[in-house]
Parts: sequence; C-alpha cells; structure tokens
Amino acid sequence: MRITGSTELYAVLGNPVRHSMSPILQNSWIQAHGFNALYVALPVEPENFETALQGLAASDVCGLNITTPFKERAAAAALQQSDRVRLVGAANCLTLDRAGRGYDANNTDGDGLVADLDSRAAHWRSLEGHIVVLGAGGAARSILAALSAHSDKGICVINRDQARAQKIADQLNPQQIRVGTWQDLSQHLANASLVINATSQGLNNHSPFSPDFSPTHPDAIIYDTIYSPRMTAYLESAKSYKRRYLDGLGMLAGQGALAFQHWFGVLPNLQDGLNTLEKALTA
Repeated sequence: MRITGSTELYAVLGNPVRHSMSPILQNSWIQAHGFNALYVALPVEPENFETALQGLAASDVCGLNITTPFKERAAAAALQQSDRVRLVGAANCLTLDRAGRGYDANNTDGDGLVADLDSRAAHWRSLEGHIVVLGAGGAARSILAALSAHSDKGICVINRDQARAQKIADQLNPQQIRVGTWQDLSQHLANASLVINATSQGLNNHSPFSPDFSPTHPDAIIYDTIYSPRMTAYLESAKSYKRRYLDGLGMLAGQGALAFQHWFGVLPNLQDGLNTLEKALTA
C-alpha cells in the first residue's frame, strides 16, 4: 500500500478500539480494489467524541465506523440520518459530507448480520419456525429492524426489561415482533429456526451462558454476535444439541462490507473478508 498526499483516510472510532479487526478487514478490501486510501483505529475519550467528529470532518476524514459506546451519539451528531438510523437511534457508519462539513449516518449492523446469514446459511428464510433475538440493546435494535425488513417470520425478543423490549417492538413492527421473558425462554425457543444472541454475555468469556437448545427446531441456526472468543459457551451448547451454529465474525465482515459500499460505491466480496479475518485470528 503506497501512501501519498492524496491518500484518503478512513477510521473506526471507539473506546476501547485498539483491539478492533476492522483495519485488517477494510485495508484488505481497499488494496484488493486498488483505492488510494487507508483505514486506521482511533481511540476517543467519551468526553471528546463530538469534538473529535468535528475535527475529523474538518480534516477531510472520508468515512468512519463507530463502535461502543458511541453509536447513539454518532446518530445524534449526524447532519443527515438514514431511515434505519432514525428507526433504531444508532449509527455505526458515517460518510463525510464535504459541503456541510459533517457526517451523514447509516447503520449497517443488522443488514450485515442478514448478509452473513445469506452467505453462510442461505436457507435460513425457508426453515420452519420463528426467530428469537436475545437482548434489546443497540445491536439488538438494528438486528430486529433488519430481520423485520428482510423476513416475514415471527420474531420474539427476549429481554430483562420488558418495557424497553415492548417499546422496540411497537416502534419496529408490533404485528411481527412479540416480547418474551428469560424465565419463559424454553417456551419461546420451542420450534425456533433461528436464535440470535445480541447481548454481551460471553464477550471475552465474561458472564458466559449456555441455553438449552433442545426445544428449537432440529435444523435451527444458533447465532452469536460475539466473535471473541470464537467458541462461546452459548455456541458450545448449540454444538452439544447438534444444532448448526455461527459466530459473529461474519456479522463483522457483513457490516464492514456494507460500510465499504457506502464509502466507495462498490460492494466487496464478503467471503474474502471473512477469510481475511479468520487468517488474522489464527496468525
């Protein structure tokens, strides 16, 4: 990669962010497509986030990925919000508006998960049974919005805060999305065809949990949005019940591919991105 005075800069902002694999992913696609660009990780202290956005826009940083804990603030600070951002109240992808000297906001998280399902489990829509989403935080909102947009399957969202979950269901699609409790999880898992962990339980082996997946459809897909570790207790449980399981590395590649498309106007190869990430993890 040759860096010149005209090299465009892209970045991921977060706190923490040095662990991010997005630079490996995005730079591999940039190189494959021959763009004169560079993608880096930039840590930002919470009290400096909006100031950082202003400075990056003033410096012509062309695109940003936004990660924890700034997605809602990124949406609020944007010059323009996509329909999905207005719906879920969070943004993970910002594109520079040079005229306005600020950023336009998109959210590719949920659609990235759907893209991963379409790539690694293309039959997911045709499976009998409903969808269960565990959690109702920012990631879950984006996932629920994408699933509702891409599938007419019934969806059950499980969350400790029932009022929060019901508010999300009402905002997105109350005819399609219903709310369940953790106490009744087994009942809600009965004949489910897709179960998605959109909580942070299991991240870096913190608060691991391993649901009983025996009530799910025998052909069910058990999906964990976490990719560190690759094999969580959640996925180990799916394996023990002989259910197909997928980790969150594909979602990382999927949301990144859609962000790349927003910035460069080209949709990169999702499988190539996933291969790059897998090689980086085993290096």
